[in-house]
Amino acid sequence: MYKNLSYLIKHSAIILVILFFVRICFAIAFVPMSIISSNLTVLPRLLFNSLRFDVQVVCYVLILPTVLTFVFAALRKPWTERVLSRFRRLYFSIVCALLLAISGIDMGFYANFNSHINLTFFDFFNEGPMSLIQTIWEEYHCVYEAIAFLLILLPILLLIRRIELGKSSARNALHSASRQRPSRLKVIKLSATILLYIAFLVIGLRGSVWRFPLQIEDTFVSNQKPLNDLVPNAIYMLKKAYKEKNNAFKIAKTDDLLHEYKFKSLQEALDVYTDGKVKMVKNDTLTALQHALFEEVGDSLKQPQPNIVIIYSESWSNYLFNLQQKDAEMYFGLERHFKDDLLFRNFQSVQNGTVASLENLYVSTPFPRFFASAYRFKTLPTSIALPFKASNYTTTFMSGMDAAWENCAEALVHQQFDAIYDKFSLLKDYPHATYNSIGVYDEYLFQALLDRLQKPSRKRQMIAVMTTTNHPPFEFPKDLKLPPLPESFYAKKCFAEHNRKVLDKYLTGFRYYNKVLNEFLNRFKASAAAKNTILIITGDHNVRSILDYDAVDKRYEHSVPLYIYLPTYLRKEAYNKLTNRWGSHDDILATLAPFTFHDTKYFKMGHNLLDTTVPDSTYYSANVDQIESVPTYKKEAERLTAARNLLRQVYFGLYWRTEQ
Repeated sequence: MYKNLSYLIKHSAIILVILFFVRICFAIAFVPMSIISSNLTVLPRLLFNSLRFDVQVVCYVLILPTVLTFVFAALRKPWTERVLSRFRRLYFSIVCALLLAISGIDMGFYANFNSHINLTFFDFFNEGPMSLIQTIWEEYHCVYEAIAFLLILLPILLLIRRIELGKSSARNALHSASRQRPSRLKVIKLSATILLYIAFLVIGLRGSVWRFPLQIEDTFVSNQKPLNDLVPNAIYMLKKAYKEKNNAFKIAKTDDLLHEYKFKSLQEALDVYTDGKVKMVKNDTLTALQHALFEEVGDSLKQPQPNIVIIYSESWSNYLFNLQQKDAEMYFGLERHFKDDLLFRNFQSVQNGTVASLENLYVSTPFPRFFASAYRFKTLPTSIALPFKASNYTTTFMSGMDAAWENCAEALVHQQFDAIYDKFSLLKDYPHATYNSIGVYDEYLFQALLDRLQKPSRKRQMIAVMTTTNHPPFEFPKDLKLPPLPESFYAKKCFAEHNRKVLDKYLTGFRYYNKVLNEFLNRFKASAAAKNTILIITGDHNVRSILDYDAVDKRYEHSVPLYIYLPTYLRKEAYNKLTNRWGSHDDILATLAPFTFHDTKYFKMGHNLLDTTVPDSTYYSANVDQIESVPTYKKEAERLTAARNLLRQVYFGLYWRTEQ
């Protein structure tokens, strides 16, 4: 048994060497030496995370031979050693050949698409096998690559053979030893070896001994894409791509959508949504939908364009502000800013998860998990970046998190964001910054945001920001000091969570964020940036698990606040009377458009919350789970939302079909 496990370890070492060799080849081919030399401090983490990904592959490979080894050991038959040896020789030869082949394919894919194997890899197979073979033969140096593959594979196969033949010479000795009763010391050694081996497998499969298992975020070790691309291996990326393929959404048929949303025809939905202004001509559905869903903006700006900052605050609850009391500080100074500027509290997130909210704002997709689909590699006409870029803005995404999370960096680059500024960019620019397992603390993110706004820029800036600290597992700066909450506070009937420690973490996250947000707003308003910047601050979704919505009004179930700061030259006294309007994330872009866009079009999902010519009663808030408005407008709001959702799904379905 001990010997069989030792041979498995030797074969594992060969696999690790293969993966390391491939990574060296990748570095030579795709990573400039200048990037490596200027980022030497990240190399230890890069190598460590690379090893974690490689060991995980090794452990998956070891599962089958390990099970057979234990089963055959239990049989205690003389032929088991011979059969196991032959199996290992064949099994590891096939595995090593596949690893080399997949790694070679991955490098070829990277050379063409500047990306490891991703979901679009499977699009090749949609062309049919003969077409695929012809394409590969015409576009790649197949003969030379096949020769190189065989030259590398041959010594590996010889080494595998030598390992197993080396076992044959000791087989007789093992058989004779197996007939003897093992000593107690040998039993203890064997037991310890088995336990260590199993522990290695379990930890290796998980990829971590920490709170989080190995995941795509671990591929990000710096703010340099070539270095990050060095970390994962082809096997992990193929597995990730296959998982995304299985989870990809399906585009529903128009007839099914009409039935779901209770419309007789698309024209009926167009009439409801556009008040009869858009008609289909010659059955040109796509053109009609574009007229209904996109807003054309001319050159009507009468004032200088401001910088735009849209901050999505993690789990920023609207209801928790209601718990402010003398001995329970919740605002931390924000009440002054809320009073001086515009605060909408009849406001909801559209989606109820972080990535879903980001997708809704950045590409207005009707389908969840867009960032995990093949479509993320194509610029959508609904991208929020496009009208800003057309209006002479630069576009940036900023967050304290690893931007690899949920493919954010990858997706947003393809949606025409000019820059991605994440955890590693922050740590490079602010070496003193501290962070937790989710990301760099929000206070440093706000400092970086303010510095960016104050830095001279030839163009106006649109900066989309995502905070992270107010998120499980709720790890906060060591020097954080907040005034304690009274014991009676935790016994409030509004709380569904009664575990004091758990509840305290959620409340601390909310209070910490309000504290650092207030400090940021104080510094921002005292800076030159306040003279030409619009700030939009809202929550990505409500805090979910700690509130009891049998005790709390249902209107707060998905409610987040919306705070708007306008520079002096854009303020109007009339705006102060509009903050009781119902609204949601869909209204953000429509509210910004009159201040920013010219000679372009944008995907208009909502309404301008600052339009003084429209009655307050016609505004509504559309969350995926509930629609809120004044009672007399509720049915009309639901019908409008149904029409919009139908038209949007049909539009995306038609658009993607024409692009394929």
